[in-house]
Amino acid sequence: MRRLLRYLPALLLAPASAAGWLATSASPAQIQQSSFCQQQRCAAPDAYGRTWDYDLRATGSHVLRVQRESSDPASRVTSVSLLSANEDVNGEIDRRLFGDVQRAALGFVSNAGRLEPCYALDGSTYRVLSTAPDDRTAQLYCDWDEAYTRFVIEADRAYLTRTAPTPVTISSGPTKLNTWAFTTCVGAGGTNSYLTMGEAARCTLRVTTKGEQSAVVKAELQYEIEYVQNGQYVKKLLPEKELWLPGRTPGPLDPRLTQQGRAIDLNVSLAVKKVPGRRVTSVNTIARLTFANGAVKTAYEPLLVR
Repeated sequence: MRRLLRYLPALLLAPASAAGWLATSASPAQIQQSSFCQQQRCAAPDAYGRTWDYDLRATGSHVLRVQRESSDPASRVTSVSLLSANEDVNGEIDRRLFGDVQRAALGFVSNAGRLEPCYALDGSTYRVLSTAPDDRTAQLYCDWDEAYTRFVIEADRAYLTRTAPTPVTISSGPTKLNTWAFTTCVGAGGTNSYLTMGEAARCTLRVTTKGEQSAVVKAELQYEIEYVQNGQYVKKLLPEKELWLPGRTPGPLDPRLTQQGRAIDLNVSLAVKKVPGRRVTSVNTIARLTFANGAVKTAYEPLLVR
C-alpha cells in the first residue's frame, strides 16, 4: 500500500490528444511516447497476435493492454484496457488511473465513478460502466479473474467497418493477411462475442487478405488456453491439431471454411470444461492458412472466455 501511495501524484489527471487512440492507427511507439506512458513509465510492450501489453512501472501492479485489428502495428486500435492486479487492489488508484486511460483512449472521461462493484464479480459475468459515450465506442465494462480486474474500453464494430481505410496496395504484391478477429460464437445460450465457460459453441474467425488474391487450399488449426489456477497464470499450447481441406465433408466438430474473395470465414467448434480451482480466461486460435499460389500465412487470435 505504501508503495502505491508513493506514486499517487503520478496518477493525477493526464492530458491526452483530443482524438485519443481508440479506432485510430496510433502506433506502439506513439503510445509508449504518449503523456500517459511517460507519467506511468510504460515498459516496452510484450506483443502477441494483435495484443500489446505495457507494464506500468509507476505502480508495478497495472498493465495497459492495447488490442488492434491485426498483428500489424499500423492497424487500428479496437480496445484499450487497464489490468489491475488483484493481489494489490486500491480502488481509488484504479479509478484515477482508469480515468487517465480513458483520456488517452478517448480524449475524455466517460466514467469517473467508483469501481468497487467490479472487484465483486465472480469471473462469469461482467459489468457495463458506460454505453456508447461517442459514435466510435461500443461500451466501457469491467470483468474479473483470479489474477486481474480488467477495465475495458471497446470500439464499436459498426464504426470500424464504416470508417475502414482502403489499402492502396490491396490488390498488388504477395498474398498477406490483412485483418482477423472473432465475430460471433453461437451456442445453447445464444450468440455472443465471447466463449461461455462450460458451454460448447461454434465460433467464427473472419480473416481478410491483401496483395495477390488466392484461394485457401488448406487450413491447419491449433489452440492455446490461458488460465489462472492456485493464483498462478498458465499459458498452455494444446498438442492436437485440426485440418480443413476443400472437398472433405466435415464432421459435426470439424472446422469449416468459406471464402468470398478476400474474406475468409473459419468456423470452429470450441468448449472449455469447468475445472475446480481453475479460471480459464482465453482460448487462442492459431490458424495456418495455405493458399493456392503457395503462400502460407498464420493468424493468432485470442477469444475471451467468460
